[in-house]
Amino acid sequence: MDTLQLDNRLNALIQEGKNLEAFRTLYDPNVVAQENDEEERVGLEPWIQRYQAMSQNVESGKVRLVANAVNGDVSFSEWETEMVFKGGGAMKIAQVAVRHWTNGRVVRERFYHK
Repeated sequence: MDTLQLDNRLNALIQEGKNLEAFRTLYDPNVVAQENDEEERVGLEPWIQRYQAMSQNVESGKVRLVANAVNGDVSFSEWETEMVFKGGGAMKIAQVAVRHWTNGRVVRERFYHK
C-alpha cells in the first residue's frame, strides 16, 4: 500500500470506532506521539493507555474527517471531533494529525488542535 492508501485505511478505522485495531495494526511499536507543544510520548503502549484512559470518561462522541492529503511518506488529516463526557461536559475539537510513515506504519504522529 502507498501512503495515501495507508492513511485512508487508518482514517476509516478511526471513523468506525476501531481505534485500538488501528493502533495495533498501523502504528510502529516505538511510535513517537505529541500533542501541540506537549512532551513527546514514546512507544505504542503509552499511547494506547492514554487513549483508553480518556475513552473511559467519554459518554458519547463522533468524529468527522474533513480532509486528508499526502506528501511522500507524510500524511495530513483534518478532523472535527465532538465528545460528551460522563457527568455532562461537552467538548468540540478541530485538529490536524501529521503522520510520518515508515514500512507501512506510523512512526511519528503530532496533533495540532485547539
